[in-house]
Amino acid sequence: MIINPEIIRELSLSAGSSRKEKAEEYIRQKRINITKVIYDNIDNFEIRSNVKGNENICDVHIKVENAEIEDVSCTCPDYYEHYGTCKHILATAMEFSQNDSYVRVFSDKTENIKNDGAIFKKHQKQEEKYRNFKQLIHEFYPIHQEENDNLKQKILPHTIKLEPKLIYNTYSKKLKLEIKIGDKQLYKLKNFPEFYDRMKKREYYSYGTKLEFTHEEDFFRIESLPLLNFVLKYAEIIKYTNENTNSYTYYGKTIEDNYITISNSGMDEIFNVLEGKQVSFQKEGIENKILFLNKAPDIKFDIQEEGKSEYRIIPNIDIYEYEIIEGKENIYFLMDDTLYKCDENFKNTTLKLLQVFRNNFTNSIVFPKEELSNLFSIVFPKVKDRIETNNLTEEEIEKYVPKDLFVKLYLDYDNRNYITADIRFVYGEEEFNPLLEPNLEFARDIAKEDEVLEMFRKAGFMLEVEKARLILVSEDTIYNFLSIDIENYMKKFEVLATDNFKQKEIRKPKMGNLGVRIENNLLNIDLGTLDFDPIELKEIMEKYHLKKKYHRLKDGSFITLEENETIEFIDSLSKGMDISYKELEKGELKLPIYRSLYLDRILENINGVEISKNEEYKNLVNKIENKNFSKEIALPKNLNAELRNYQKTGYEWLKVLDSYNFGGILADDMGLGKTIQLLSVILYYVQNEENPKPTIVVCPSSLTLNWENEAKKFTPELSQVVIHGNANERKRKIKSIPKYNIAITSYDLLKRDIEIYKELRL
Repeated sequence: MIINPEIIRELSLSAGSSRKEKAEEYIRQKRINITKVIYDNIDNFEIRSNVKGNENICDVHIKVENAEIEDVSCTCPDYYEHYGTCKHILATAMEFSQNDSYVRVFSDKTENIKNDGAIFKKHQKQEEKYRNFKQLIHEFYPIHQEENDNLKQKILPHTIKLEPKLIYNTYSKKLKLEIKIGDKQLYKLKNFPEFYDRMKKREYYSYGTKLEFTHEEDFFRIESLPLLNFVLKYAEIIKYTNENTNSYTYYGKTIEDNYITISNSGMDEIFNVLEGKQVSFQKEGIENKILFLNKAPDIKFDIQEEGKSEYRIIPNIDIYEYEIIEGKENIYFLMDDTLYKCDENFKNTTLKLLQVFRNNFTNSIVFPKEELSNLFSIVFPKVKDRIETNNLTEEEIEKYVPKDLFVKLYLDYDNRNYITADIRFVYGEEEFNPLLEPNLEFARDIAKEDEVLEMFRKAGFMLEVEKARLILVSEDTIYNFLSIDIENYMKKFEVLATDNFKQKEIRKPKMGNLGVRIENNLLNIDLGTLDFDPIELKEIMEKYHLKKKYHRLKDGSFITLEENETIEFIDSLSKGMDISYKELEKGELKLPIYRSLYLDRILENINGVEISKNEEYKNLVNKIENKNFSKEIALPKNLNAELRNYQKTGYEWLKVLDSYNFGGILADDMGLGKTIQLLSVILYYVQNEENPKPTIVVCPSSLTLNWENEAKKFTPELSQVVIHGNANERKRKIKSIPKYNIAITSYDLLKRDIEIYKELRL
């Protein structure tokens, strides 16, 4: 055995079973011709061969260093299609490994060949025999001792580098990335998913005698970190794609794991990683260095006179000597020893022109003199920075090269409230209406003119033939034009608008001022002035609820309904207070005083409006919201309890609500004295009213007796009755309620007895 068996095994796995069968058939048919051998030992050698295929003879190259496959290549289409081991490469390796006479014929270094093979077999058998024992030792090996051993062997931080190599397939137009890793000596990464796992687990791993380290980011050179992140990202994709795909292709794995195929988005990423660097690049078996340059190539097109009646356009590069590699965001132009990063403009102009030459297999394009006008009006404006006119006379330039196009736009509304646009194209002193199709004798930028008219077409403008102008009819397109498009037009053209047009610009509806006051126990709201007719309010709000962006007023102007505080305030006012738009149109509202707190909430969300509030309104909100209660709110007399501070606050709050005829909810945890706070309010009421009415307490049936007991305990001067028993008994007790201060019943019984309460008007 003159080749490490692991090398043959790795090549066979890469090739797949079908290619391996064909390789064995080639060996039997003696199709392999070994032409060159450089041999040190089973782990270091280089082979070149010719393999006779079914149609052509293929050139094969295999290079192995330190038991690593450094390089393999073949001139067959199969290799260029998937950049993996083809049948010719595998046949060459197997043929060489089976016949040590090749070493004697091509190399003087024959010593230890057989011994190397014998030693390897013996070592392999011992490893197999003692594998289980080594696993046992590993499981119980002291963790800290293992870490200390690794620490002794770690390479100093920031010494490991990654060296990329790009391989381009001119047939499939695919690009793949191979990586070498190391410090002083570099080793080829043979399995990207395994490298990803080492990095994820921070594994200590040996690539060879001169490279073993713990796979942590700190061990890599700073300049290699961007490339490291790129490799890990795509190694993870390869790993999980292959692991989660049950089906296999005819030739092997779903995705090859010894290189990274560069996708469109991957091309953009790898360029950003390698920008400004020189990188190994292999194309058609030839390897050199290319520079990653973030700029477009300097490509020019020269116009030369060809006799008296013809001209010729000639590019300054060989149209066959460049390659285009597509990215997701950019395209990449490969020429000589540079990879240029180019934008969409380069693709649509310079490259578009260049491709005309390549598609027609010519390095020059000839045209008659009378076509100069078309060249300069249609082609030249797009690539004028790339076309050389040095060989043209001043007269020809003046006649055929168009001046810069200047556009004037006159905007107005007609009597139907449609936007009208009168356009004028200007070249120097010449000005004309392009919609009249004038017959002009000077050079024009037809491409730019078409681009301008296309802008109007996309915006929704239509041709008004009688007046030779453009017109916008749809309300949606008019709104979009005013809110979005017009800014772009003003940047590109000279826009002139009539006063009529300016008055109908989009605006946000606003409320001038707002007044709030409490008078005669009513809440008065003065909506002040709106900057639109309140009669249109209902229609405006209907469109707002339909999520429309705008409303067009009767005068033809637009108001925006998006993110508008005034509209949101009106909506909250009408919904929260159950107010009709008819009431809002009047501009003044009279509401129950208990609406004050809700009003104050929605007033907090409106800005840019002057709001005036009278003192009584401000005092009410301040008392309830901030609990700034007057010291005059006294506790009732004869209360058989000492209230805690928080209970006093609750009592005072309930008293304030009661004084304004508000409802309220006293919410607190069980056992903190809500009952005594309410009993205090009832007691104060009974003590201070001339003819106090009974208070009805409705609670869960399980608490009715508790209420009775607590009333007797804390407010003994209050009389109480509990409504319970059968229907007749309850009816009798309900009729007796006017004799008591407190009547206590349950939710369920109240529902049953509600008609009795109604009859008695309690």
